[in-house]
Amino acid sequence: MLLGRLYGRTAPAEVVGQAAAVKTVAAVVRQTVENGEGNSVIVVGPRGTGKTAVVRQALAAAGGIGKHHVVRLSGFVHTNDGIALRDIARQLLAAQDVAGAAGTFAEALAYVLGVLRAADGGVAPVVFVLEEFDQLAQHPKQVLLYTLFDMAQRAQTPVCVVGVTARIDVVDLLEKRVKSRFSHRLVHVHGVESLEAFTDIARTALRIESESRYARQFRQRVDEILTTPEVAAHVAAVYEMDKDARQLLQLFAPAAGRLTVAEPLLCLEHVQRTIAHEATSGKMRVVGGISLLELCLVMAMHSLVRGGSCRYNFEMVYDEYKQFMSRHVLAATGGGAMKIYKKPVALKAMEALVALEVVRPVGAAGARAPKEYRMVQLMLEPAQVLALMADRVDVPVVIRRWAQQ
Repeated sequence: MLLGRLYGRTAPAEVVGQAAAVKTVAAVVRQTVENGEGNSVIVVGPRGTGKTAVVRQALAAAGGIGKHHVVRLSGFVHTNDGIALRDIARQLLAAQDVAGAAGTFAEALAYVLGVLRAADGGVAPVVFVLEEFDQLAQHPKQVLLYTLFDMAQRAQTPVCVVGVTARIDVVDLLEKRVKSRFSHRLVHVHGVESLEAFTDIARTALRIESESRYARQFRQRVDEILTTPEVAAHVAAVYEMDKDARQLLQLFAPAAGRLTVAEPLLCLEHVQRTIAHEATSGKMRVVGGISLLELCLVMAMHSLVRGGSCRYNFEMVYDEYKQFMSRHVLAATGGGAMKIYKKPVALKAMEALVALEVVRPVGAAGARAPKEYRMVQLMLEPAQVLALMADRVDVPVVIRRWAQQ
């Protein structure tokens, strides 16, 4: 149950901060399931804000109203109309295929729904959930979308089409004939507006709906973990970066997967391990393989940051690098073990760091300036720079001392 919520496979007990969106989508689905009306709606919002959770919660709310079928498609999986049609038939008819269907997509889908009506002994509403709706709009002539929206306007089989997308301009992607059959009903989902509400997303997903002693102990342990300084700081960092609820929930998935009869409560140590793993994964794995020259340029930028510079260009970085090498490295090694690379070589190394997104350009105004004078910013925290130095065995001692100064 908990893992299903944390990985987004099942609907949570409550979608924090999205009650209005759930209510609107549920009302649209209810009109089809309860009254037999055709409907269409598109749920729009940034990634990680809970669009899919809103739709799942809305479908759960309409689940007890009457018999209906739910078909789930994804623009990432169903890359053409043929694949989509076969999966529609599989989800609605189970063992039956569409071998006996007519030629066009519309006729084939009508055949599938006709077989479904005969199997049900009546007309059962069908709700189509279209994840990555904008990708489905890339299909040639948008036949799938046109057919579904067209069926939603007819009375033969009650059809509700629920699209889910991160594209705010999704309606502009539709062809004129498709747009004319869409209801133009959009439900906008936004990220939660406070860190407290963002933390409640995890608290809700980890909630056991019971008043038993175990459930109370479990909720208490969850509260204790969420208020631990290290965990609270990590949750705040995720919130400040992109408010991605999926990243937040996946933080607790490994700990939830370790629950046993002998250890029935979440363990803080398991959550801390996940935080530590995330800190060393991703970008840290990328920078772990950079060259020694690139590492020295990172150190030069780190030195500039410590000196109070928030942004800098290649000339400033190279000057910092050259000064340090002249003062410390050559004196310590007698000039033989390391050398000062020439400026064109160092510029290539800086461009490699930009390509790896370890360094990012700052401000669009300097885009036309020569490469040497474009302002940039290091995307590593001081602690990450120190961790990078500690993990590398090929870093000279004098460079390590530079990092620790």
